[in-house]
Amino acid sequence: MAEESKGDAETTLDKNSAATEDASEQFKNIKMATILSGEKNARGIPYVAFIDSVEGTLATTTDGTVEKLIGAMNELHQKFKILEGHKARTKASMKLKIPEIKRTLQLVRHIQEKHEASEDFGAHYSLSEMLYGRAKVTPDGTVCLWLGANVMVEYPYDEAISILELSLKNACLRRDICEEDLDMVRDQIITVEVNIARVFNHDVVRRRQAKGEVEA
Repeated sequence: MAEESKGDAETTLDKNSAATEDASEQFKNIKMATILSGEKNARGIPYVAFIDSVEGTLATTTDGTVEKLIGAMNELHQKFKILEGHKARTKASMKLKIPEIKRTLQLVRHIQEKHEASEDFGAHYSLSEMLYGRAKVTPDGTVCLWLGANVMVEYPYDEAISILELSLKNACLRRDICEEDLDMVRDQIITVEVNIARVFNHDVVRRRQAKGEVEA
């Protein structure tokens, strides 16, 4: 049981990154590939190409219309916003989880020290909201860890500490990855918004010029 739990802990990051990979798959539905640079980050999130020449970009799209290009960019913008929300929620979750793991790790180490010294210690436990009871704890060499919503497993101190240290490492890694991806996604959102503005302004100028030629 312990070995299986260690294996699960080692693959936590991969399992939790599945949502990100699914989100990045959405971008494959964008038919106008010219609005993407063709490059991706380590999690498969695409980079947006800055539109330097609007006319050149329109010439390489499916039908060369401004409406289609702006529509594709708006769709891409929405998908980046969804991904931004997912990353922000994951980052917030890790910010709550990391201190909790640290507190649990500190507690297990404290219990281990008391066990090695053959000492009992006092503790408070929650009976209800704002109501606590006192208990005398005699360390017996093992602790129980919650591995999920409904799974609790008993471990020796050393093994419990190893699992918690691994969980802490993975949680910190996920937090750092989310921060990196969040910065990257926000940069792409800005680029898309600038591209939309450039295409729209180009179309306004083109229409005015066409109107002027007709009136002339």
